[in-house]
Amino acid sequence: MSNISAKVINLADRRAKKENEARNAPIFSVITWLYCPKCKSLEYSELEMPNGRIHKQCGTMVEEEEVEIEVRAEYTISLRNSKLLDKLFEGTKIPGFLKPFAKKGTGMLESLQVAEQEFRRRLENIVDGSVTPYPDEWDENSLAMDLKTLEPLGLILTEARQPNLHFPEAES
Repeated sequence: MSNISAKVINLADRRAKKENEARNAPIFSVITWLYCPKCKSLEYSELEMPNGRIHKQCGTMVEEEEVEIEVRAEYTISLRNSKLLDKLFEGTKIPGFLKPFAKKGTGMLESLQVAEQEFRRRLENIVDGSVTPYPDEWDENSLAMDLKTLEPLGLILTEARQPNLHFPEAES
């Protein structure tokens, strides 16, 4: 008689592992930067329009640049930026008599926070639902792309969130 040891396969564990891998898999997509040469304005869209777009404000055909993104990575970085903004906002507790002078700074933080929330909403539009962020130990430097840190705030911008890389003429 042979002494063959059999390996027991637990189907429930295998299914759970596959579901976890699928839930944590990268999600690739595209956002499109839009530049109006007449107004010199920049904006982005998560919606693809194969026939081009007309700028609502002036009626000019906008220039478009598609940027490939990894949705989960962008979402995770945006969440981290929001947490950082929350900490900065908490750190700006100012005595009442100085509040009129600090309004500009806190207003800027609030605007940045709104922009992060809007970006995440648009990422959710891309996947047509919620996005599961990467775990806390995930390192954004593992991405094969140039990241820019906004100083002194420390916010991280991926290539997809730097329109000047795609339309340098917009800065002038």
